[in-house]
Amino acid sequence: MTARIVSSAATDQPADADELLDRIRALVPLFRANATKTEQEQRVAQENLDALRAAGMFRLTVPPQYGGYKISLPHLLKIIFEAGRGCASTGWILANDAASTTFTLGLDEDALEDMYGNNPDTLVYSTANIPGSHAFKVDGGYSVSGRFPWSSGCEFSDWVYIALAPVIEGDAEPTKLLIGVAPNDQVTVEQTWNCAGMHGTGTHTVTVNELFVPEYRTVLIDVSPENRLDEDERNTAVMRGSLQSLAALVGAAQGALDTVTEALAKKRPISLTTYAAASDSPTVQLWFAEAVHLIDTAVLHMLHAGEEIDKFALEEPVPWVERARIRTHMASSLARARDGVDKLLDVAGASSFAMANPLQRYWRDLNVGSRHNAFNAPIIFEEFSRALLNIRPSVTLTY
Repeated sequence: MTARIVSSAATDQPADADELLDRIRALVPLFRANATKTEQEQRVAQENLDALRAAGMFRLTVPPQYGGYKISLPHLLKIIFEAGRGCASTGWILANDAASTTFTLGLDEDALEDMYGNNPDTLVYSTANIPGSHAFKVDGGYSVSGRFPWSSGCEFSDWVYIALAPVIEGDAEPTKLLIGVAPNDQVTVEQTWNCAGMHGTGTHTVTVNELFVPEYRTVLIDVSPENRLDEDERNTAVMRGSLQSLAALVGAAQGALDTVTEALAKKRPISLTTYAAASDSPTVQLWFAEAVHLIDTAVLHMLHAGEEIDKFALEEPVPWVERARIRTHMASSLARARDGVDKLLDVAGASSFAMANPLQRYWRDLNVGSRHNAFNAPIIFEEFSRALLNIRPSVTLTY
């Protein structure tokens, strides 16, 4: 192994998580200024990535021995929230990196040394596609092939975390799933991402063909019937990652609120009314207050979910009903965020949908991102009802 190199940023360790929060808040205007560029180029603006790296934001979940920070989940959510406040796509990529880095912590120490030893600011993304991938055992490791859609940040990250490729052993049904990491220059990217929102995340498709992954960079999960985890044996690892992405979306709702607050301060009139300034209207005042309250409520649900998850260690089993309850708070957080932004659109009027108005981007990003499968509200509430009434089995595979 090569000697570990600690970059200049690592010598500037913050005294506490609040300093990190101050750093990200200082970047919000930059992210907002680059939001159009990020969307048009289908990738986070390089200036944003450079600023995040310089501020140490790609170290949020890197182990401290490699120059990373040890902060609570609620503090982590507040940091990602601020990034999403400036640009939802930038916040999403920051969240994806924090989650993907956390996922790698179960790997061998030599693998972590490869990833973070010479670069504690490594940008990592994760991807999975069980039916669309497979792995074979070869000398010294595994050969992995597959096509992995929905790979946020795949064009500009340093490492990829590939999850849950079935290991093929003869003609038998696979009973093991492989997790592995590889340098990102070993994958091929197909530009397949073209959605109404979250365009800047660059959530394209990644393909690998007989990619060699050394054994020490892999972990095998036994999914044979006798070893499958029941509802009360699962942990919150995947939920943590989902909640971090949620924080970027709730941050986008706050960004929309910032935009409307600034517009109201300009004292523009309401067309075809007697009001010289929209903010003079009692009904506008009421609607605006309700929007603020809804977005505040979204933040409270988000932080409560983070506090509840943080009561458990990363790999600690969590009772089914508690996991389901936490996910319900996540669903409610996004629902309230969407409701609040809808009211802001009523306040701001049809001009909100002009492409030059950042409000329409926040609205599109929030509505697309909050429909991610991790935030499937009907399934979340179905799962919660089953858990409350102890109607087994769970209808989810990982949560």
